[in-house]
Amino acid sequence: MAKAKMTKVAKDVKPVEKISNEQLETLKELQIKLNNVLLNLGNAELAKQSMLSAHTSLKAEWDTMTASLEKEYGQVNISLEDGSISPIEEA
Repeated sequence: MAKAKMTKVAKDVKPVEKISNEQLETLKELQIKLNNVLLNLGNAELAKQSMLSAHTSLKAEWDTMTASLEKEYGQVNISLEDGSISPIEEA
């Protein structure tokens, strides 16, 4: 059988039935703010995961497109402004 755990009560603490209304309101406001922060963190994490997934998908499309262009035109520079092709300059 489990024994009941005894707790010590500080001698200088006066017994009070409940906290003041002001303390309760402050506590409630802080709890709401904490919950909002946690909710926003969760939403931010979901948005992050969505963006990472989109990045992975777009990167795969980019790789496929550049491989196709390289197969057709060889290793060249392609201007994203007008589509012109130029040879890669050796350094």
